[in-house]
Amino acid sequence: MIFFSLISIHEIGHVIAGGFLGCQLGKAILIDGNFIGPYAEIACQNQINQTLLFLSSFIITASFGILFLFLNSPQRNMFFVVFGLSLIFSSLDFLIVTGLQSIMYALIGSGFIFMCIGEYFLASFYIKEVPEESLLY
Repeated sequence: MIFFSLISIHEIGHVIAGGFLGCQLGKAILIDGNFIGPYAEIACQNQINQTLLFLSSFIITASFGILFLFLNSPQRNMFFVVFGLSLIFSSLDFLIVTGLQSIMYALIGSGFIFMCIGEYFLASFYIKEVPEESLLY
């Protein structure tokens, strides 16, 4: 559920940022039978606005992840998972802005690391150590 929600926030973030940047308003397409993945239909005439449009989705999804840090429970570790997914989802946007595949691969790799850290912290809360004397051999 977090995965699909984050994709929605990412694409809607493009549309919201486009409205603030004065781009021609478009729409976020989450499911399209003719295209492989979700996308946003927005047109910006200004190159700077177009660059900000691509980067804004990462800022919005990462901000959503920061909200988990305010939880006073083990679910606060979802920040790492959401932040990692934000990096992965935004890697193509950064590729388009910079034109460097190395940045895209670095974002995917670091996003995967953040996700693993989050999963470790979440799982470690629920896994309790069993005293050795209670184990049956």
